[in-house]
Amino acid sequence: MSENTTASNSPGVPVEDPTPFGLLTTADHKRIGRLFVVSSLFFLVLGLALDLLVRADLTSGTDFVVFDADSFAQGFALSRETLTLLFLIPAFLGLAIYMVPLQIGAANLAFPRAAAASFWTWIVSALVLIGAYLGNGGPYGGWANGVDLHLLALSGLVIALLLGAVSVASTVMTMRSPGLYMDETPPFAWSCLVSASMLAVSLPVLLGQIAILYIDHRYGRVFLAGNYGIWERIDWIHRTPQMFIYVVPALGVAAEIVLAAAKRRVFEPLAMYFTIGLVGLFGFGAWTNFAVTGEGADIIDGFEGVVLVALYAGACLGTVGLLGLVGLAVIQNRKLPKITTALVAALGAGGLLLIGALSGLIGAAADWLEIAGRGNDGNMQMRMTTWVTGQQSVLVYGAGLLGLLAALHWWSPKIWGRQLNELIGLLSFLGIALGALLAFVGPALSGLLTEQPDFVYADPNATSMYAGWIDDSGAEGFTSLGLVGVVVLLASVSLMILNLTVSVALKKGVVAENDPWSALSPEWLLSSPPPLGEPEDLPVLTSGTPLLEVPEEEEVGV
Repeated sequence: MSENTTASNSPGVPVEDPTPFGLLTTADHKRIGRLFVVSSLFFLVLGLALDLLVRADLTSGTDFVVFDADSFAQGFALSRETLTLLFLIPAFLGLAIYMVPLQIGAANLAFPRAAAASFWTWIVSALVLIGAYLGNGGPYGGWANGVDLHLLALSGLVIALLLGAVSVASTVMTMRSPGLYMDETPPFAWSCLVSASMLAVSLPVLLGQIAILYIDHRYGRVFLAGNYGIWERIDWIHRTPQMFIYVVPALGVAAEIVLAAAKRRVFEPLAMYFTIGLVGLFGFGAWTNFAVTGEGADIIDGFEGVVLVALYAGACLGTVGLLGLVGLAVIQNRKLPKITTALVAALGAGGLLLIGALSGLIGAAADWLEIAGRGNDGNMQMRMTTWVTGQQSVLVYGAGLLGLLAALHWWSPKIWGRQLNELIGLLSFLGIALGALLAFVGPALSGLLTEQPDFVYADPNATSMYAGWIDDSGAEGFTSLGLVGVVVLLASVSLMILNLTVSVALKKGVVAENDPWSALSPEWLLSSPPPLGEPEDLPVLTSGTPLLEVPEEEEVGV
């Protein structure tokens, strides 16, 4: 972290305290972004450990291996909330808070104090959430006050993430450099606008549901009949298609890195923005999916089922379109770009996001056709099996985690002024890619071939009792395959964090030049890393790729 400060002559602009105590009062988007990214990595380790325990329990179809019925349900719920609300969304939100102002020529965020409040509200709410579970609260908890505390903490998380999303979206829409039009913004800034906008219109739905759940559970228990009804009404936030909204920034990261490696603009910029927007747009509407109303299979019968299938199809179309456009830019270059951790991880994130969209499309279409045709033989639909766990795994661990790995290697010089070790980075990539595929393939095959349940909302005991109702031969083997994948992921993430610690915290990484990648986008016009506070001089931008428009000898920091 740079120790320099930049004072502004403008009234009301805070001067940054460069000491660690300054983190408590900071209004600098760069420090806030770093806080989000680093904190989310620690929660990722917790989420992986919880997922490991949950999958260990699913290796037996009849008995609980680690937990009992209620603690299994609590571990299942906390693992999902940790991976989604404590890792995936805040990790990319932190990157957006740091990078977006630099990419659009802004001095800071539109609402820097709101962004700071976003982080501190998020971290406090996260700790309270974990404390609620430790006190036997949360969904399926045995302590009524702990259940209420979980709902309050969850609402705090949602409010915090909404604050951050609104800050990012407002910055992109109102703080761009004069002459930088929306269709000229860098791909990552655009993808952050898409993701933040979709969060701003979907998270309030969750907040409203939490308010209803809290009032009912604390004062009446008429609607829910106790704590067992909570999770099924908020689970949509951790499922596809909603999860496409969270990983849209990974597509922006991929576009940034691949186009920079190819040293070319995309063939048709408007098409690139349109395809990224499609993925975010078709992630919206998950709150109308199964378990929001408790009506069961009827919610995806008929017209509703067609809409759900269309959401997945649109996400597939958008992902294919973007990958095709950036792939064409590489082909036009007529020579292979240099292989780096950032490049292979970016391509891997895009490919695994496509796999996630395709698996969602297959599952939704199979469920709808079975129900609409009334060919249901009494077994659970695919959306209630571990097929859903496979979808979540390929998006969180594949698209999300690989996208974050690519972003950290690409922007580490800009964020910390140090380059990460490439050898360790490539090893991390191989481990994360392999682990994500195993974590996806294992439960997907188990759900497809054995109908092993992902989780039975109404009664956690039914998750294991269900084995007596169907032929689940082979479920243990497939689930064990996914378990191995999470073990590999845990080791690979530890390696990634070790790389960050050694290269950045211990300052063993190569000191970065202003633009070590010969990249294209505006943030590389600035020093690496930029000094604290608001800069006195900002580049005047008219393009999202200004470094393609200046002679090579002028590609220096300002």
